Amino acid sequence: MPALELFEGPLFTLARELRSRGTWPRDVALYIVTSSYGLVPADRVIRPYRRPMTAARATDAIYENFGRLAAALAAVQPLELMIALPEVYRRALIRKDAPQVQGVPVVYLEVEEAHVPERLLAWLTGRD
Repeated sequence: MPALELFEGPLFTLARELRSRGTWPRDVALYIVTSSYGLVPADRVIRPYRRPMTAARATDAIYENFGRLAAALAAVQPLELMIALPEVYRRALIRKDAPQVQGVPVVYLEVEEAHVPERLLAWLTGRD
């Protein structure tokens, strides 16, 4: 099953709806950080699992996931990047030794915010 189909939450729901209607922008790549598979393209087929993300796992995985992100960025050379992460990953990212995205403007979206779908939709439609 594609990774996007395995997860629940307002961002996943909005992404599925936009893709099913054919209104997800073609020039926007969607990746998902999973606790078992790390950073994967939303369309990658993965097996369902039950492994909640923990602070220790997020910290351990941050370098591996940023390596995958750097490779994905090099392949597509984006003009801008939106990173939507739950608090457990944001805490891992703010460590002094955590890797950072270089050379690309980054918009961070906190997935616990009340207006997450609206902010994502505004970002997707306001990029032109």
